[in-house]
Amino acid sequence: MRKLALLCTLVMIIVALVIVPVSAQDEMMGLPDWIEHTECEVDLTGETITIYHIGDISSASYSPITLPLIAAFNDAMAYYNDHGGICGAELVQENRDTGGDPQQTQAAYDAFSTLDPQPDLMVLYSSQDAELLRPQLIEDQIPVLISAGSLEGLYGENGDDPGFIYQTNPGYADQLASFCDYVAANPDRFGDSPSIGYMGWGAPAASFGSAGYTPETIEYCGSLGIGVADPAESFSPIASDVSTNVENLLDAGANIIYVNALATGPVRVAEAIEFLGVADEVTLAAVNWGMDTSVAFVARNSLGDDGLPVVNGMIGSVPFGWWTETDLPAIQLISEQAELNERSAPTRGITYLLGWLTVDTYVELYINAANEAGSLDAVDGLGMQSVIESSVFQPLGLSTFDFQGGEIRSATQNRLMEFHFANADMSGIATSGDDALAIDLGDGTNFYPPVLVPLTDFAQTPDMRPGMMMDD
Repeated sequence: MRKLALLCTLVMIIVALVIVPVSAQDEMMGLPDWIEHTECEVDLTGETITIYHIGDISSASYSPITLPLIAAFNDAMAYYNDHGGICGAELVQENRDTGGDPQQTQAAYDAFSTLDPQPDLMVLYSSQDAELLRPQLIEDQIPVLISAGSLEGLYGENGDDPGFIYQTNPGYADQLASFCDYVAANPDRFGDSPSIGYMGWGAPAASFGSAGYTPETIEYCGSLGIGVADPAESFSPIASDVSTNVENLLDAGANIIYVNALATGPVRVAEAIEFLGVADEVTLAAVNWGMDTSVAFVARNSLGDDGLPVVNGMIGSVPFGWWTETDLPAIQLISEQAELNERSAPTRGITYLLGWLTVDTYVELYINAANEAGSLDAVDGLGMQSVIESSVFQPLGLSTFDFQGGEIRSATQNRLMEFHFANADMSGIATSGDDALAIDLGDGTNFYPPVLVPLTDFAQTPDMRPGMMMDD
């Protein structure tokens, strides 16, 4: 816990008690020196570069985590445009809200893909949309960046056909395998016979919810001495009670519940664990989307016996720099911009960070694409795909962008963190509701600012693509 003083600075960021200064922040000039990009060889002054993005920003299931992405795009593009844009070109955006309806996803893609000129690059939000559009993107030769993505969306039905979609997070199966590495390395915490019960969202989000539960992950975890209950349990994104699902997994021997869901999903599972009276016996774990401010916000009225939100102690993947790591210049910058733009506490979460990373990635990719093509007009989808596959860099120093020359379609660096809440004087982790920091939201509810505590360093994830596991 020696990092708690640093970690709890998150609380001050969220409730706007401090603003971390960034040198030359407000000057109309180039970007700070610590933001490293390839040098511009082509002057793009007077041009515009559009971020085309398609996704669900209005449904109750996804909006808590996708609306902050829109906020981040707005804030990041404004910042970069104030600091020179992309070699002088102005960043703009066009977004289509799907509401989670595949027909709306198709309509949005049809509108974007038939533009003249056709987009060189697009952004998608969900695994479901990636699977739907995968063959069309290949035919139209339009690469896509996504922070989600099922194995089928990235590699095809048989998992062996890389397409035009590139996942900037580790794959969900890889994340579960990474979690199994942690469980195996910590027998004192998980016992001699750890067993995982997998729960994920079902229809209409089954492409995401089931993405981590594969024959490869079951085999890999089993090779480490970790059982995985068969079958997995699925639940609706709008479910209010999943206690029967959790009980089924407990009856199958699970003492760890791993959740492939976001926002309300981990909270519903944590509520069930609390209701069944097994919170002291069962560990809650989650995919990276579970380790988010949105989860803390949803859980603000779901308190355990200790008086803290029921997700307290949850373990999950956080494959990029986080709000708590205030020694990082990017976190200082993003925190200040969130404050200047009056972004609320629930907005300052995982997708707000990812929005900034996406904009910075666009800057680097388009610099290289224009340099190679000789002009912005000469950049096309195939040229952009070549740049994506040949580029190795760290967007804002917070994550790693490296698709290994086109050999892979998802990021490979991951780490595990633990979900906690700050104590009232911001000196450490709350041990109960009595000593927790509770922020009155003015609507009759309190928000408990989360603090994520690192459990591991960044490391290469196991590769869970079909055929990649080798016998010892």
